[in-house]
Amino acid sequence: MKHRFIAAIALALVSATAAAQQSYVAINGQVLSQQQLAALEMQLGTRVSPGSYIVDYQSGCWANLSTGQQGCGGGGGSNGAYTSRYGSGEWNADGDWSHYSNIAGGGVGGTGDGCVYAFGWSNC
Repeated sequence: MKHRFIAAIALALVSATAAAQQSYVAINGQVLSQQQLAALEMQLGTRVSPGSYIVDYQSGCWANLSTGQQGCGGGGGSNGAYTSRYGSGEWNADGDWSHYSNIAGGGVGGTGDGCVYAFGWSNC
């Protein structure tokens, strides 16, 4: 499921539609066209809410910066953990997630109800 999610996001970002009308969805700073958004929604099998999203392709974790909604693994609903060259992290079925950055020497994370925390700061 995680690989399908990551592939769907990547495909949506690289699909070229120069003259297409833009959507109200941005992923990692790139606004999707209506056609790209439709392709992404078809591959994921769900509607993508408007917003500005950040996606970590390594872990499959994502967050809608506009609403605070977040998740990992493309909505598979399972627990998991990962290790990458940048650090490690984990998530659970409740939507809680965390990532420790080796480079930054600290952790970031969030809860399923929209709280985000990083280096002693939290929005809750």
